[in-house]
Amino acid sequence: MQAPAATSSSAAPAAASPSSRGDLLDEALDAFRSAQEVRDAPARRVAFARAERLFAAAAREAGASANADLWANAGTAALQADHLGAAIVDFRRALAVDPDHRRAAQNLAHARTLLPPWVPRPGEQGVLDGLLGFARRLSPAEARGAAALAFLAAALLLGASWATGTGSLQAAALLPAAAWLALLLGPLLAKQAPGAVLVAEETVARAADSRNAPARLAEALPAGTEVTLAEVRGEWTRVQMADGRDAWVPSSSLEPVDPTVR
Repeated sequence: MQAPAATSSSAAPAAASPSSRGDLLDEALDAFRSAQEVRDAPARRVAFARAERLFAAAAREAGASANADLWANAGTAALQADHLGAAIVDFRRALAVDPDHRRAAQNLAHARTLLPPWVPRPGEQGVLDGLLGFARRLSPAEARGAAALAFLAAALLLGASWATGTGSLQAAALLPAAAWLALLLGPLLAKQAPGAVLVAEETVARAADSRNAPARLAEALPAGTEVTLAEVRGEWTRVQMADGRDAWVPSSSLEPVDPTVR
């Protein structure tokens, strides 16, 4: 599949639905290429919004077999349509399928820069975070085998360091030790709180699950704010922001990163 190029915003669904996944993907690619030719800014956004919907529909139709390119293409089109919240959701969905998808990672990083500076956002992934992501993609048997190898490597390096007095060997043992820890913790952290992104243009975060509750923040949260889901009460959802603060927002303002979560 030829992926749309990354560049640097939701409208009603398309009236007709193609008869097969291949037709849907072809229509999405044609819509993206056509949108690139549009010069009038408002019409261009509308055209990219159509491509966004088609790519997302193709990814949803594919279900668990959806590849990262489909979600990355949907995010690229959403970014061009000025659908920042949808773009961030789609790039994160692409990375959930393939954590090493470079285009999705680069475009997600760019999309986050478009948010106001005061908006809490996830920090950069560290080495242990990357190892945890790798560990969660392994089967239990693979994880046990890899953990054993990592432990053995760390032990050998530490033993050699103590025997020779070489500090560099002790430092080298840190990486397999971290890998061993990640492989142990990966299964325990697999069921972490689901992520979501605010897709409404502006959302007032409340201190309680009521429109009459006081605002939790001085300003409304913009589309693209990333949160984790903590609790649902009817039409309200308690979310936790990247800086640890929690708030209540209308459930309708959220789009879960996992497309199967509703």
